[in-house]
Amino acid sequence: MIILLRILPLLVALLQVGVFLSQLNNPQNYPWIVLTGVLALPIASFFIIWKRVGFKHMVEKMTPSFILLVALAFALLLVESRVAQTAVVAIAAVSSFVSLELLFLLAFNPSKYPVNALSRLNIAYVPIAVWYIAYTLNGLQTFLHMGRVWPAVGMTLLGAILFRTTGHPEATRQQNILWTGVGALVGAHVGLLGIIMPISMPMQGIIAALLLSGALRVRRYVHNPKPSRKQSWIEGIVALAAFAALLGTAKWL
Repeated sequence: MIILLRILPLLVALLQVGVFLSQLNNPQNYPWIVLTGVLALPIASFFIIWKRVGFKHMVEKMTPSFILLVALAFALLLVESRVAQTAVVAIAAVSSFVSLELLFLLAFNPSKYPVNALSRLNIAYVPIAVWYIAYTLNGLQTFLHMGRVWPAVGMTLLGAILFRTTGHPEATRQQNILWTGVGALVGAHVGLLGIIMPISMPMQGIIAALLLSGALRVRRYVHNPKPSRKQSWIEGIVALAAFAALLGTAKWL
């Protein structure tokens, strides 16, 4: 059994490649094929942590990975170019493998598990997941005339979930609740901007990723060791400059 669990991250990664490619080749069966790959991640996670890691702990550690996979599956509705399709398949496979591999180390070999590895990895997943979801939500609004409320609702839920599941390891319950609310508020504003600003779908995704990731970075200043004042000024100026540059160079529709 331990041998099967040891190779499970690789098996799930290979499954993602097969499932995502199959879904791309059979768009008429969306989302039933890709749903197999999406569900494979939580199922594999459950088997790896069984009787070794608390279920609640596993949910917090693996939810951002699951959200990323959902975002990639959602993106299949609009990706067209070969490069974009390859990127979606590659990210799905690599993210599944790395997340499950770290979860296995946490469960079976804690001494080799890098400190806060999954927490740090989940932070890296945030801009990717936000970009794909914002891109696809705005694309559906453009092409299918989906109700304007849905991008705002979707980004609100996304912000709340990501802020809650990427909390600092030393955060208290009250702090997690507070930052979940902040995440929902930021997500709602990002969703509204997506509705109001007449810019391209890729740029909508980039701005959404920048704003949500920037707000998430601010949370780091609450916990020790806090970044220096100089670093905070540099990060703030760079973020504002990037935001201004994106708006200044974007093609307004």
